Amino acid sequence: MNNKKKIGIIGGGPSGLVSGKTAIECGFDVVIFEKQDDIGGVWSIKNGKAWDNMKTHISYVSMSFSDYFWEDVPDERKPFHPTREQMYEYFYNYSNHFKILDKIKFKTNVIEVNQIKNTKKWFIKYSNTNINNNGDIEFNEEIFDFVIICTGFLSKKKEINIKNKLNKFNGKIWTSDQYKNPNLFIDKRVLIIGGFSSGIEIACDISNVTKTLYINSKNKKSWVVKRRFPNNELNLPVVDHCIHSRDHQYKEIPDIELNILKNNLLNQISENQRENQYFKMTTPEYKTPSLIISDNFLDILKSGKIKIINKIINYCEDRNVTFGNTNENENENENENENENENSTTTTTTTTTIEFDDIICCDGYEIDFSFFNDEIKEKISYDFSYPHMPIVLYKHLFSPDLENIGFIGLFKGASMIELEIQARWLVYCWANLSKLPTREQMLNGISKEFQITNQNDPANIPQFILKSSIRFCDEIAKEIGCLPDFEKLKQSDPFLFDILWNKMFHPSVYRLVGPFSNINAENHIKNDYNHYFKKK
Repeated sequence: MNNKKKIGIIGGGPSGLVSGKTAIECGFDVVIFEKQDDIGGVWSIKNGKAWDNMKTHISYVSMSFSDYFWEDVPDERKPFHPTREQMYEYFYNYSNHFKILDKIKFKTNVIEVNQIKNTKKWFIKYSNTNINNNGDIEFNEEIFDFVIICTGFLSKKKEINIKNKLNKFNGKIWTSDQYKNPNLFIDKRVLIIGGFSSGIEIACDISNVTKTLYINSKNKKSWVVKRRFPNNELNLPVVDHCIHSRDHQYKEIPDIELNILKNNLLNQISENQRENQYFKMTTPEYKTPSLIISDNFLDILKSGKIKIINKIINYCEDRNVTFGNTNENENENENENENENENSTTTTTTTTTIEFDDIICCDGYEIDFSFFNDEIKEKISYDFSYPHMPIVLYKHLFSPDLENIGFIGLFKGASMIELEIQARWLVYCWANLSKLPTREQMLNGISKEFQITNQNDPANIPQFILKSSIRFCDEIAKEIGCLPDFEKLKQSDPFLFDILWNKMFHPSVYRLVGPFSNINAENHIKNDYNHYFKKK
């Protein structure tokens, strides 16, 4: 008879895999429900939202878990910014190594997740996406002691917010998750709606094959920077090195001063942005900065292969899309490229009509909680009018009103380091390796999260919810006993201290001490440092 407590995990992407691994090593009986027939979530080769040439914005160090390394890849071929294929291979090898794959129920659609009345147990109702011999869908239910929601921040694509304006367009309309490579856009006239991360990167990917290419964007408040720091000597990823530093993050600096420092730094490393009228940074330097990562967008934009149409779409007719000014003060220079396209005509002094074959909509994604009833949604303060943080929880993990359930990585910008430290804390609490926060602690923490969502000025709402990823992770690590004593480390190993305090936010810092520490963690950190900072 199996007396192990059961954990049901919904989602087989990165957060589901690391939650499953952590639960297995703590002795739980684990079932992972995955809707598709493959692991990896966004990075799945078969079903993921990443396209063929997509690369991570952060380095391979930040795109790894703390005790499974890119060790089989020689340094000269170690991917600083892994591709979709490399990320999928990493997740598959991770799952195979920690024996996660046989815990996954593939092609299962979770229909309902609810707590059984008068108990702390949960039931999960699900269907198999395969139809049985009678032509029926099979429904099943299982009871669990604990449930972890790992469906991901990008589990459901948003409805196209101007869908009614595109009804009469008779070309092909795509969404960003359908885009895989440039092959279908050769010699096409293409419009990309959305000038943020995915829209810009897809535009760069197809810019060498399209006949004409426009981005419909109203973005004027984001820095555009390359993945790597513009330094002639060192291999330094921008996000990893410039933003993730304990030396900076542990300084008690008022928000306004911190924003000024960040904006000044981003201003230094995105100089060519000043040359472009549409993407020139106009937000005051004391405002929270917003960031777009792209290695070649501004260069391609300057070459003319990509053009910006900074107006709203009024309507479509056949292949023609008509744009109008967004407001009375719209920059008159926006019309400067209209006559360069033989299929462009100016219908009035305030509108522009351009002919397109294809439209790619990059409207983003949202959380899918269709398996929760309204009562549970209310208890987690589910509200997608605030898309960066649609649920409000303690440390983005615990609900004070729901026992024996946790939520991993369901806030914008969650990295693999954050996913793993959340999963470890949650499972360790259930395994009695760590203490659950009290209800009072949860409510106090949640009140601070509501201060963010209640911001009246949208410019003050951060692009990424965590003010400091390092401090967020360190605080959780301290709770579970895996945060090293940096003062002692400074004395015993000044070199390792310097790496961890000044140079790198390395996931293996949380395997130096505490539960399930790893004897290889220190060498792994030092090896990656040597690879990181080697001469070009």
